[in-house]
Amino acid sequence: MAKIKKTIFLIIPGLVFFYSLFLISCASVQSPTGGPRDTIQPVIVKEIPKNLTRNFSESEIEIEFNEFVKLSNEFTEISVSPSMDIPPVYKAKKEMLKISFEEALQKNTTYTINFGKAIADVNEGNILKNYSYVFSTGDQIDSLSISGKVINSLTKQKLKDVTVFILPISQDSLFGKKKASFFTTTDTSGSFKLSNLREDKYRIYALNEQGGDRIYNGNSEEIGFLNQVINLNKDTSNIELKVFKEVPRIFLVTDRKI
Repeated sequence: MAKIKKTIFLIIPGLVFFYSLFLISCASVQSPTGGPRDTIQPVIVKEIPKNLTRNFSESEIEIEFNEFVKLSNEFTEISVSPSMDIPPVYKAKKEMLKISFEEALQKNTTYTINFGKAIADVNEGNILKNYSYVFSTGDQIDSLSISGKVINSLTKQKLKDVTVFILPISQDSLFGKKKASFFTTTDTSGSFKLSNLREDKYRIYALNEQGGDRIYNGNSEEIGFLNQVINLNKDTSNIELKVFKEVPRIFLVTDRKI
């Protein structure tokens, strides 16, 4: 009988020990660290009306994405061409972006809404670059394009995220004073393409800027341009823009050491 009691005594402490280990392991459970960081830009699921719609007569556009999106710096990043006296109202909610027009649209006109870097996903801030929504209130959509590349004039390096914009020569006096409506940014290979342009005469510029306002702010920024006017009556490619820093006209001594 004494032998049996001794066995029970040895078993019970063993159970207590393993139960304690179980409780400790449960208490130390940590939250999952998650997978790799999301680096994919938002994807457009649906556009109502569809992009490149002709005979457009709506007062609102709805664009649906595959994830929650947000707008950033919409007043500086988003542009409409031709410009409107009362700009559209942009609202992002969950997966939906709504655009409402506050004034009547011109007849037989191709409109381009360029979002620049305004659209990004909510979680990681991945930007949907160079997205444009194009429509026409008439039967035709302007379809001409200008494409090329941007390089550094000294190093010959191809430059990414450089703003390329055009101005009709009738508006060229606006250079350095007002944001351009027709613009895009270069990709990782320094290439760019401006699409859905009307037949006209343009000047083209490349701006490696700091502030992101699409306005040349002097010799702190790199600028490039073509001397000749582009007479756009067909698709134009192989444009090469070499950016450089303008040499200051006045040199000042800000510090003197002997």
